This record gives sequence, structure tokens and C-alpha cells, in this order.
Amino acid sequence: MLRFHALSSGFALAALLLTPGWAFAHPHVFIDAQTTIAFDNAGNVTAIEHRWTFDRAFSAWQIQGLDTNGDGNVSGDELSDLTRDSMADLARREFYTYAGEGATDLHFVVGSDSRMSYVGGRTVLDFSLKPTRAYRIGEELEVAVYDPEYYVALGLDDIAAVTLRDAPAGCSASLRPAKQLPPELADQLNALPTEVTELPPELGAVLRGMQGAILVRCEEGEAPPPGGQSTDFDNAPPGLPFGRPAHQPMHPTP
Repeated sequence: MLRFHALSSGFALAALLLTPGWAFAHPHVFIDAQTTIAFDNAGNVTAIEHRWTFDRAFSAWQIQGLDTNGDGNVSGDELSDLTRDSMADLARREFYTYAGEGATDLHFVVGSDSRMSYVGGRTVLDFSLKPTRAYRIGEELEVAVYDPEYYVALGLDDIAAVTLRDAPAGCSASLRPAKQLPPELADQLNALPTEVTELPPELGAVLRGMQGAILVRCEEGEAPPPGGQSTDFDNAPPGLPFGRPAHQPMHPTP
């Protein structure tokens, strides 16, 4: 079971919603999340890669004044300051990412590939986290992506949003679904003023674990060889109809 760490407040970008005129109940920001868990050739977990797509209302607010060249588009360069500030704030909040197995917690450093884009009316944040040491899954790794203050709602509702890249044979992913908020808890969240970014301790304790988790289980098995699994096509003679197929790694279906 994961040991969850206490966080101090919500996402820095969400805190900007405290501007007068924005009056929503908790949560304030809605994110569609996609997560990739990457493995090395030895079968160790080496990265957790996130793609977070923000809701349209918040995205429209985020990009105000960022089209500095006036071309009608918001480029990655124009989003660079927002990316830097967002990642600095997420670092203070453990990137809303908690992973562990039994009594072992994984700790992360952020990769150098963080970037934001604006696509189809929504801002998208891509970034990767690398464990301080490559981690070999014993039985089942739990990865939870959520804001314990419930200021930001990170939606990961479909296993199709989870990818295992280069995982050993025998590894699979499943979702422990988020729990439905009881009406009395929903009422308490709705009653919180917009200036509240840290939940009362008793409410935070009740909400912990409500937002579900990714469960990665690896049965005994060998890691796939570098470059993917061999097939009869690999030894096929020249002149095979339609040309020699490209060599593509085989990945387990989540």
C-alpha cells in the first residue's frame, strides 16, 4: 500500500483562479490524463511520462496575453515561461504522482523534456519523471496521479489512457477505479470558498485514495530482447511481396 505524502496546496495555475470573478466549487481545474510507464531492457521501470490536457475554460484563461507576436496562434516558445513556472510549482507538490509497492515509495526527478502546447482550444502539458533508481517490480506497482487537496481533478478513467512501453512479457496494467463521492462529501467540497487551496485535515484524510490508481503487475518472465521479439519475417529472404516489413517492437496490451 502506498504511503501518501502531505501536500501544502493546489496547482499554481489553479491558484490563479482566485482572481475575482472565478467562483467554482472544488475542484477548479479538470485535466484529462494519459500516462506511459517505461521500462529498460532489464525490465526495470525507468520513467513515468505524463500528458495532461486541460479543460477548455481553464485553457482559454491560461493563454490570455501569451500570443506575443499577434499571429493568432500560441506557440511552444510563447508557452515556455508558463511551462517553467508550472513545473517549478509541481515539483513542490511531488508532481501529483505517487508510486510505490508495499513499504517502498518511489521518488522522482523531472526529465528535461517538459513542454506545453495549445491544440484544439486546449493546453497540453507533457513531462516525464524518472525514479532516482531504476525500479524492478516485485509483484504489483501502484501509481496514483491525483491532487490530494482536490483542487485539480485529474481524470484517468479508461485503461486505454495507460501505456506500458517495452515492458517485460507478463506485465499488465489495470485501473483501480475512482470511488464515487458520497453526497455529504460533495456538499462539503462545494461549500469551500474559492480562496481555500488546502483541505481541512479531516476532509483530506477521507478523500485520500478516492481518485483511483494504476496497478502494474509483472508475473515471472524474461524481458523482451532489444529491438522486439523475433518472427519468421526476420529471416525471410529478399523479394518478399510488399517489401521486408519494418522491425517493430512487440508491446503487451494493457
